[in-house]
Amino acid sequence: MNAVTIVIGSICILMIAYRLYGTFIAAKVLKLSDASPTPAHTLNDGKDYVPTNKWVTFGHHFAAIAAAGPLVGPILAAQFGYLPGLLWLLIGAVIGGAVHDAVVLFASMRKNGKSLSEVAKDELGPVAGFCTGLAMLFIITITMAGLSMVVLHALENNPWGTFAVGITIPIAMGVGLFYKKTGNLKLASTIGFILLMVGVFAGPSIQHTVIGEWLTFDTKTLAVILPAYAFFAAALPVWLLLAPRDYLSSFMKIGVFIALIIGVFVINPGIPFPAVTQFVNGGGPIIAGPVWPFISITIACGAISGFHAFVGSGTTPKMMNRWTDIKVVGFGAMLVECVVGIMALIAATSLQPADYFAINSTPAVFQTLGMNVVNLPHLSQEIGLSLEGRTGGAVTLAVGMTYIFTKIPWFSHLAPYFFQFVIMFEAVFILTAIDAGTRVARYLIQDFFGEVYKPLKRVDWVPGNIFASALACLMWGYLLFSGDIGSVWALFGVSNQLMASIGLIIGATVILNIADKRRYMLTCLIPLAYLFVTVNYAGYWMVKNVYLNPSAAGFSILNAVLSIVMLVLGIIILVMAVKKWIQLLNAPRLQLEALSA
Repeated sequence: MNAVTIVIGSICILMIAYRLYGTFIAAKVLKLSDASPTPAHTLNDGKDYVPTNKWVTFGHHFAAIAAAGPLVGPILAAQFGYLPGLLWLLIGAVIGGAVHDAVVLFASMRKNGKSLSEVAKDELGPVAGFCTGLAMLFIITITMAGLSMVVLHALENNPWGTFAVGITIPIAMGVGLFYKKTGNLKLASTIGFILLMVGVFAGPSIQHTVIGEWLTFDTKTLAVILPAYAFFAAALPVWLLLAPRDYLSSFMKIGVFIALIIGVFVINPGIPFPAVTQFVNGGGPIIAGPVWPFISITIACGAISGFHAFVGSGTTPKMMNRWTDIKVVGFGAMLVECVVGIMALIAATSLQPADYFAINSTPAVFQTLGMNVVNLPHLSQEIGLSLEGRTGGAVTLAVGMTYIFTKIPWFSHLAPYFFQFVIMFEAVFILTAIDAGTRVARYLIQDFFGEVYKPLKRVDWVPGNIFASALACLMWGYLLFSGDIGSVWALFGVSNQLMASIGLIIGATVILNIADKRRYMLTCLIPLAYLFVTVNYAGYWMVKNVYLNPSAAGFSILNAVLSIVMLVLGIIILVMAVKKWIQLLNAPRLQLEALSA
């Protein structure tokens, strides 16, 4: 198998799916029409609700949903071989993820851009609304820990990478201040990009200096620094750090993957990985469980992701210019993210299997596999960094992309620069998600606890903002500090896919209310049936075999409690939904139309 075959075949499948299934969802199931104005028009306030060109909205939505998940999940899932991950990415994105994102966006727009918990309250009742809000708080907390875990081993004892990532913070703030003062976006963008490149190329000069010593951190220190950074990102004005970082990262996201696709077409690397490995039945060094259900838990973003529901019922529905733009923004952006996941999978599986496992396993575990590394010593020497035991996926992606780029003769001597650039690229991806996610967690905490203490609901109340930001960072920071990538990423995967199940539950309810044919509800029920069974079995497996198993590396009573609480909340929401579905199905059609009006 070679990479070009996978890329061409996958892109063709996704284009056909967009043209046929995307059109069916838009025209027949959701009955999208521009006859009525969107909430961006009816509630236009020049701040949150602003009618926006569909391609600008697409860019915002894609930048928000394409965080670390489609980069890291496929890399960790390569443990099972290239075929399970590739099949789940394509099938999951078309049948599950794109439908989920489109219907959640539609459901939120029908309710004037409300959050998914508010939509659940309106569609399913107050109990389901409360459970959805509580589940969202749990899930966003776990999501932040899962995403942050990816950064730790990439920056561990890596002063060059830490400098390149750290310098992006003042650069983003400088871009924000410059643009606010001058209004010159092109100049601000140009200066920001040039400074980012200077940060990467200045790295070697600081590695063996006092500054390099200051920036050499172990994982525990980094696990304290990241939540501390997130506190300021969540509490500072959005225009000062979050918005300019998001803007700059969108250029990097698109540009790097276009370059990777071009690189794959130029050198057409072979895929030395087998289609399936010996770990499909479990017992792998990265993910302990079997290929099912863990392929669908490990690869969340890129196939289907509950994190998208936070975006699809957050900023995006308030920007939609026309109802028919849902096909491009909701359905289309998910398929583009699937391409990102496929390219990450190719980057990982283009490495020799032994090299891949040496990077993603601790040295002690790797010795038990009976494998001998092939290119890793040479790659470590070229990059100037020991690569063994750097678990988490970020280093594997950087090594895989560096391996592909340096096969091009012009770039053969630039391995360390490519590696550190990709590390910065990944970290900017992740820090963007941490910025936005921690701010969302702050809002959820203020809404949730504001029912008890009313001033907390005021987003302009500084003490409340500080309290909520600190509590959010403390919660996910503790998970980050005490966890490992295997247990935390599995916890993230379970929680994320549970959120996607909730999104599909609400989407099915909305479709049952508005569709001409009730069987159109199956567009949500089919992926929901698979995902709900998968996520509950995976949660049960992790609780039984890992979190409550004292001999397991991921033993954690806290993770067990979090998993059980989330799964129970999901079951309650499903029960409330089934009751509502029975009520709607038994209602005469005219009465049903009156209920949905």
